[in-house]
Amino acid sequence: MPSIVTPGRFARLLDAAFATGTLTTIATGGALLGRGWREGEAGRVFRLAGRGLLERAGVTSAAAPLTSVALGYVHHLIIATAWGVLLALPVLALRGPVRLFAAVVAAFGYVVGAAYLLPPALRIGYAVTSNIPSAVPIGVALALALLGGIWLDDTEGHD
Repeated sequence: MPSIVTPGRFARLLDAAFATGTLTTIATGGALLGRGWREGEAGRVFRLAGRGLLERAGVTSAAAPLTSVALGYVHHLIIATAWGVLLALPVLALRGPVRLFAAVVAAFGYVVGAAYLLPPALRIGYAVTSNIPSAVPIGVALALALLGGIWLDDTEGHD
């Protein structure tokens, strides 16, 4: 019985998934910056995320205010890319309209999971996106990144 995903196809799928992870980081970063701008400070979400991470490690964030912003941004880079890759792998393996539907369902699943299941350290935006209204912009950005990843994956017809 032939494999659905051949070794060459899997390598291309991984490439597209990592590209989608990058799109996810960019799109969700924009959503987080927009939220910060709306609240008067563009880097607010990154600062709060970094502060939360520092305080979990026992460091007072007041002692290192710029470190908290940098740490929050690094957290975003790692977590958003990981979520983008993780969600892109099953979505990009599908074909046709099911693929489009799966991208939207995956983003919706992330929003619900972020609001009810995930610990803050595994959320895009750390604790700032801990409820449905605050996670929706992240979900929309994630859906757009996954849909963009579909067009990045140009493996149709190459096997």
